[in-house]
Amino acid sequence: MKKTWKKAVLTVVTASIVSTAPVIPALAESDNGGGSLAGFSLLFDEYLNSSTEENQQEDGTTALLSTGFTIPENIAIANVIDSCNIRAGAGTNYDIIGIFPKNAYCIVSEVKDGWAKIKSGNVTGYIKTDYLFLGDEGYQKAAELAQLTATVTAGTVNVRTEPSTKSDDTIIMEVTKGEQLDVVEDGILNKNDEKAQLWVKVIVDSTDMTETDGDSYGYISSEFVDIGFHWKTAVKIDPISASVSSIRRQVVAEAKKHIGLKYVWGGTSLKTGADCSGFCRAVYQACGISLKKLPRTSYDLASSSAGKTVSLANAKPGDLVFYGDTRGNVNHVAIYIGNNQVIHESGRKEGCKISKVNYRTIIKIKNFIDYIY
Repeated sequence: MKKTWKKAVLTVVTASIVSTAPVIPALAESDNGGGSLAGFSLLFDEYLNSSTEENQQEDGTTALLSTGFTIPENIAIANVIDSCNIRAGAGTNYDIIGIFPKNAYCIVSEVKDGWAKIKSGNVTGYIKTDYLFLGDEGYQKAAELAQLTATVTAGTVNVRTEPSTKSDDTIIMEVTKGEQLDVVEDGILNKNDEKAQLWVKVIVDSTDMTETDGDSYGYISSEFVDIGFHWKTAVKIDPISASVSSIRRQVVAEAKKHIGLKYVWGGTSLKTGADCSGFCRAVYQACGISLKKLPRTSYDLASSSAGKTVSLANAKPGDLVFYGDTRGNVNHVAIYIGNNQVIHESGRKEGCKISKVNYRTIIKIKNFIDYIY
C-alpha cells in the first residue's frame, strides 16, 4: 500500500515583504525568454490574507503551503556506507552495470536467494538484499530522505547570490535544463527585487576557494524550475571505448569507486574526504600520475602552463573540466568520464557524484594526462 507524507515546503521571508506593493509580472531570468510568473498574485494574496498567528514559524518565516509526496510500493533504500554495485544478474560473477550510492532509492520487483531485482533511475539490475533497507524500514527511510528538489526547465538559468535581479553582479553561475538542485527554501519574496519574482534558495557546488566545510547557497527564479520531492538514483556505468588508453580507463574506474565520498574543504583524501580539486588530484595520484606539475586549486589548475586546453568535442575520459562564474572565473573542477558526463565533489549534501558535463557553463577543459603521465 502506498503511503502519503506531508512536508512544509513554501516559505516567505516576512522581513522582505512590502504588503502595499502592487504585484508586478515577472520578467524572464532565463536565456530562453519567458513570461509572467504563474501563481504569483494568488500566492501573494494568500500571504496578505493569512493569519500571522496561524502561519508564523519560530524562525520568522511564514509557511504558505505544504506539498505531499507518495512513497512508491516496494521501495528500498541503500543500506551502505558509500555505495554498492548493481550487477547484470543475481550473483557476483555477473558484470557490474551500475553504482548504487548511499541514500539512493530503488523499486524492488523480485527477491530471491539473497538478491533483489531492482530499478533505479535508468538502471535495472540486481543488488544483494544485505545492502538494502526493505519493507517498512524502507518506507521509513524513504520518508526521512525525500529531498525537495528544483529541476531546471529552461535552457540556461542564472543562479544568484541573493533573491534579486537588481544587478548582474549577483550572478554566480548558470545551470542548464534538467539539472536538479536541492531546495532549502521555496516561495521567497524580496522587496528589493524590482521584477517581483518568487525565488528558490538552493544548494550549489562548494568550491575549493570557499573556506567552509558546509554548503554553499544560491537563489534561482521559481519561474524556471519545477519543485518536487525526489530521491537519489543509481548511476549507470557506461562502457568506455576500446580506443581509450588504459591509464584513462584506470582514472575513470578509480573515480567511480568513490561516488558518495564526503566533501571536505581542503581535503585530499579518497578515504576521509576531499574538495573538488583535491579529489581530482587524489584520483590522478592513485593511478600513478605525478602531481608535481599540478597546482592545488581549480583556478590554478585551469591557468597552469601544464597540459593542453581542448574542446568538448575532443575531450577524453580523464581530462579535467573547469566551471566558474559568468565572468569566466574558474571555481570548480571535475573529471570527464566520457558519454557527456563528469564526476566531481559537489558539496557537503551529496559529496562525490556524477553529473552531465554541461550541468553548468564550462569555462575550460584541459588534457593533463597526455602531457604529464
